[in-house]
Amino acid sequence: MKKYNATVANEASLRYGMFIPLAFMIASVITCCLSYSDAKESIAHELNDAILALANENSELWTRPDTISALRRLHEATRKPIIYQASDVNFRISSLKDEAYFTLAVVDRNNAAPKICGNKIASDSIMLVPERSDGLAIQVQGFADCSMATVFNASNQTLPGILLSLSIISIASMMVWRKRETWITASSYCRATVTAVPSIDGISLTPMQRQLTQMLLEAPDMRVDKKTLCEALWNNKSNAEESLYTLVRRTKVALSETNMEIICHRGDSYELRVIC
Repeated sequence: MKKYNATVANEASLRYGMFIPLAFMIASVITCCLSYSDAKESIAHELNDAILALANENSELWTRPDTISALRRLHEATRKPIIYQASDVNFRISSLKDEAYFTLAVVDRNNAAPKICGNKIASDSIMLVPERSDGLAIQVQGFADCSMATVFNASNQTLPGILLSLSIISIASMMVWRKRETWITASSYCRATVTAVPSIDGISLTPMQRQLTQMLLEAPDMRVDKKTLCEALWNNKSNAEESLYTLVRRTKVALSETNMEIICHRGDSYELRVIC
């Protein structure tokens, strides 16, 4: 009953203890998502800063009548905005040089800027209005074709990594603790079983076998030397050791179906051992 109660208590402790690694794992996922979102926002801010600097630097060039006329003709021919590769722009995130680009499009009352499709990170759009606009403007916008892996590499995953490591360590600790508690419970139960004096009632033994077994049961550590056994059983007759050997061998056979066995120690003593 005590073993059952201990096992139930250990299982309950383990069940509630699993909330610890689960909490670490959930916290790791949440912080990973937040870090990923922060990285996307950082890339968008980087695009905003770069496009603002680029627009300030080239606003006069892009709003000139000949530039607008060229953009109109290109748009009429392709129906797509002009794409400007951003490899010569200074980004704080160096990997953006290969992923980012800007679009230039003529916008007026009749024509809106074509939309760029796909899963891209986009900056805010800037409208450059010429001196003689007549409702016309140049729309500039930045984009980054960053894959999920690129954004993930740009994010700070230190805290999520620590939380994930703590989750793994806590799971391993719970497993080790469970094995240790199981071993301790089994050992305690085994010791309690051994401590209780076993009974030989109901075991089919001859009077000599029963006397031998009873002497071993009542001895300290259930161990008796050969000389004491020979004196008690045969009063030290000449062939007492041979008779003792034969008696022990037959008693072993009689006890083979029980949880007891007789162990010989270097031929000078015998011990009755209870098997858990």
